Amino acid sequence: MTKTSTFLIHNLWWLIPLAIVLFFWQHAVPILLMLVFAYLGRVILNPLVEVIDSWIGSRRWSVFIVIMILIILLSILSRSLFPFIQAQTIALQSNLSMDTLVKFQNKLTLILQSILPSFLYDIINNLMINLDASMSDLWEAGLSQIQTFIGSAGTIVFALGSALLSLLILMAFMIFFLLEGEIFLDSFLHAVPGEKYGLAKRMLKKTSLQIHAYIRGQLLAGTSVAITSIIGLYILQWITGIIIPYTILIGIAAGFFNLIPFIGPVMGMIPAIVFYLVTDQFIPIHIFYVFLIMGVFSIVQIIDNLVMTPYIMGSSIGIHPMFVIILVLFGASIGGILGMLFVVPIVAILKVIIEELSATFSKP
Repeated sequence: MTKTSTFLIHNLWWLIPLAIVLFFWQHAVPILLMLVFAYLGRVILNPLVEVIDSWIGSRRWSVFIVIMILIILLSILSRSLFPFIQAQTIALQSNLSMDTLVKFQNKLTLILQSILPSFLYDIINNLMINLDASMSDLWEAGLSQIQTFIGSAGTIVFALGSALLSLLILMAFMIFFLLEGEIFLDSFLHAVPGEKYGLAKRMLKKTSLQIHAYIRGQLLAGTSVAITSIIGLYILQWITGIIIPYTILIGIAAGFFNLIPFIGPVMGMIPAIVFYLVTDQFIPIHIFYVFLIMGVFSIVQIIDNLVMTPYIMGSSIGIHPMFVIILVLFGASIGGILGMLFVVPIVAILKVIIEELSATFSKP
């Protein structure tokens, strides 16, 4: 038998499923998405499972306890936080219009008129008038992107079919990954030819460590930015009496866009200022409150840089932050939300593979 025939025979176990997935790609995508999210769930929950396992000495019971805690937590959130977020999202979609731009321009004009010398205000006002058409086009494009973003976030869930059925299947996949993840890994490694076994094991170990560190770090950093942004804005509203609608959505957006280094708090600050200016206030609108909103997100940025970033960088995937920004933007342009989420882990895997292959074939 030729080397090619031997290779094909020994690798039929993954070549045939791969061919089936590619041939029925449209039908396979929802299942692949559930597998990906189930694996992400394993990455997040596995440390807790290991801690409980060290206490009670049973992997199965540890997984059962963690899954029950997760179900209870999701049940509580489904009755409290999730409906509130859904209501805010619907209200935000209905309020995003060209009229919002007109309100924003009028309020911004009043603020500039109150703080700038008349000659400087006239220059800026004339500039705004000349750029009115361009700003309208830019605003309309931004509204389209926001509507698409919100719609695609829902599509990720509903494309999988029934939400409850999808959740049950996700839970099943996650339990299998938590219980038998190492068995799946060993089965894959045993299928690798003997002379490549060590190389494959090193690559899998390095990629696993880096991806796990990246996912946990980003989740922790994003959650921190979201929570501190929400708390900071609510405290500001409580102290000053101003109104900033959609506070929770603003915090979630800041946390999500924290995937892009240094961008998350900025992506929360801009809508917070815009919504403050276009909302009817009991207290007269003033530039001082705009600076306070900027101050809140400056504090969020400081907390992220001084507390969260060192933790993440301590378990870094070894990619420069500027390159991460380029990758995330590239991923967003190709695959939207999913592209933003998965482009950096994919590049990290390719980086490890290239480094290991280079080191292996450079040996004499």
